[in-house]
Amino acid sequence: MPQHRWDDDEKLLADLADALRPVTPLANRVAEQAGGALAWRTVDADLQLATLSFDSATEPVGSSRDANGGNRVLVFHCSPLSVEVELQGDRLLGQLVPGSSGEVTLEAADGTQVRARADEMGFFLVAAMPSGAIRLQCETATAKLVTAWFQP
Repeated sequence: MPQHRWDDDEKLLADLADALRPVTPLANRVAEQAGGALAWRTVDADLQLATLSFDSATEPVGSSRDANGGNRVLVFHCSPLSVEVELQGDRLLGQLVPGSSGEVTLEAADGTQVRARADEMGFFLVAAMPSGAIRLQCETATAKLVTAWFQP
């Protein structure tokens, strides 16, 4: 083990600088990401959380799961708005209930966002879903909601 002469302030400061130098780029990156996370801490504050009320994947075989041709159906509810989705391979077909036009944003856990427009009946389509856990943010003229995260 090397001998340090820390009774000399200049050598002590040089040793401290050497010890901290390798983490400086990482510390800057951590500080930037922490600042970004802090900026987003209230982004969902005005959204109501819609909870999962139905998942066809949990239904017994021979029930509603077979009627959808193997596609998975999920229903999220949050008064006054619900969102019903059908996972069809790599796309998602959905409807806002009660039907009304609005904006739907599919958000992936990695931050990827895909936007879709709901028509006047509330129907929307996301043609290409990102991989991993996702959630939906839905906004109409009368309500805003975000679904719980789910794995397609």
